[in-house]
Amino acid sequence: MNVALRRKLSVIIIILVAVLATLYGFIPKAVDVDLVDISRGPLQVTIEEEGRTRLKERFVISAPISGYMQRIVAKVGDPVRKGEAVVVLEPLRSQSLDPRSRAEAEAVVSAAKAALNAAQEKERAAAADADYIRKRSERIAKLYSKGYAAKDQFDQTESELNKSRAVRDSAKAAADVARFEFDRAKATLQNFNPVKRTVNHSTVYISSPVSGNIFRIYRESEGSVNTGEPLLDIGNAENLEVRVEVLSSDAVKIKKGTPVLFKRWGGDEPLLGVVRVVEPAGFTKISSLGVEEQRVLIIVDITSPPDTWRVLGDGYRLEAHFIVWEGKDVLQVPASALFRSGKEWAVFVNDNGRARERTVEVGQRNGLTAEIISGIKANEKVIAHPDDSISDGSRIKSMK
Repeated sequence: MNVALRRKLSVIIIILVAVLATLYGFIPKAVDVDLVDISRGPLQVTIEEEGRTRLKERFVISAPISGYMQRIVAKVGDPVRKGEAVVVLEPLRSQSLDPRSRAEAEAVVSAAKAALNAAQEKERAAAADADYIRKRSERIAKLYSKGYAAKDQFDQTESELNKSRAVRDSAKAAADVARFEFDRAKATLQNFNPVKRTVNHSTVYISSPVSGNIFRIYRESEGSVNTGEPLLDIGNAENLEVRVEVLSSDAVKIKKGTPVLFKRWGGDEPLLGVVRVVEPAGFTKISSLGVEEQRVLIIVDITSPPDTWRVLGDGYRLEAHFIVWEGKDVLQVPASALFRSGKEWAVFVNDNGRARERTVEVGQRNGLTAEIISGIKANEKVIAHPDDSISDGSRIKSMK
């Protein structure tokens, strides 16, 4: 073979290599994807909200009367028995007088003392008159019995005697009133604050209506309290319920008897519960993002054995998962594998290294997993997170 032919063949080979390299560069490469298996298993559809424990029966001990409360020596968490005195109320202490009020009170005392003296003098005068008329009446009565006094004179002295006795009794009563007024005026100047606490009939003992524990002390130090002022909260720590505020759009799916799982409460295993009450009235609440929400209060009973959640107390936080639907053997895929194809749901199925778009019928969803009614079968593989780089027929390869 001559030189010219070899050069021609070499040029042709170089051109073919360049063309093939160019064509190979335009061939799309396989896209790395995350493939997951389609499987069957249990599936739960839940509504998740934050809940708070609270006492089913909270007894607020309040002051039945205004008084001076002794210091509460009990502490939060202390046990109490039914009928045990938990609060002691004494009569209210008298107020101290300012200089002006004291001067006025002293003047009132002086006036009352003078009125008492005047009343006592009138009482003595009335008593003297009554005594004189009594003696005169006795003399007239003796004369009348012997016939030396007229009947009219006898009747007149008897009338004067009755009248003098009435005047004497009235003067005595007026003196008693003046004496009481004097005592009352003196009482305004006295200090009734006891130096040493003593038990008297005016002391009021407030007892616990139930056996349980103290959950809150509104005021520990001694001092004056008003009628109806709350003093203590008492309840049974073993009698707890959970209050959960649920969006009204979710509350319509929850009914009395709906099972509940409590997670992230501090224990290793979730707690079981059941819905007792779905309140019929909603309320408006502003979320942490400033969004106005309509919520409904749901009350849940804890059905797990008390020994497993005895460490819980009033106002503890936990996560409530309301199970609104549950299936035991459900064909399911991750919700991230679904995408919209027109008006229907679809997934990309692995077909020997090629992505094939498959329309599916979706049933229940819980946010992470979706039920597949038809369109794919168990043990097939789908792309977990399809993006815009994948289309029907695209070459794919698993990243695992």
